[in-house]
Amino acid sequence: MGANHRMYPPPWSTLPSFVADDWPRHSGEVSIEQIARSFCDKRRVEDGDILIGSSLGGMVACEITQIRCIPELYLISSAVRPDEVSSLLAVLHPLAKVAPFDCLRFSASSIPTELSQMFADIDPSFVRAMCSAIFDWRGLTPSDTRVVRIHGLRDRVIPPPDKVDLLLDGGHLIAMSHAKDCVDFIQANLRGDVADSRHPGAAHR
Repeated sequence: MGANHRMYPPPWSTLPSFVADDWPRHSGEVSIEQIARSFCDKRRVEDGDILIGSSLGGMVACEITQIRCIPELYLISSAVRPDEVSSLLAVLHPLAKVAPFDCLRFSASSIPTELSQMFADIDPSFVRAMCSAIFDWRGLTPSDTRVVRIHGLRDRVIPPPDKVDLLLDGGHLIAMSHAKDCVDFIQANLRGDVADSRHPGAAHR
């Protein structure tokens, strides 16, 4: 939930008309539904857009399918309902209210890596609000959107669900660590040629 455009390094930009959006400035939203509406308004999500969402971004994208006519949604290391999130995080999430985010952000800003820079840029009020919002979320509700799930076999934040369209040998950050696998799979789906998406090192079920 502290991610930004850095979550999608090259080759993500090779997807047609790809845009990696940052979170809109937090304006007091306390629910996934409110964040979804804010995202639609401030990032100009239109009917007919194809969405790709990682982790919290995927949950917000699920909610956007109730606001806009979205033909396809690609969920990467994400969930379609709160009980898919790690049970340990479900127990620990109230601690976010007292976590020293400002201190942690200052420390992270001195480490020159994409992950630490993303963390240094987070808005503590947004993270605190979303830690609770995830577990109050109603989950994905039925729509005409085709949902495709890409997941890491070793994801400990959101463990792999029973049904996955592409299961990769990675953790929660496969959008970064397995960017090419993810992009190739999505491109194959867009072409209607899913058979071409099977790569060495990828497990399917």
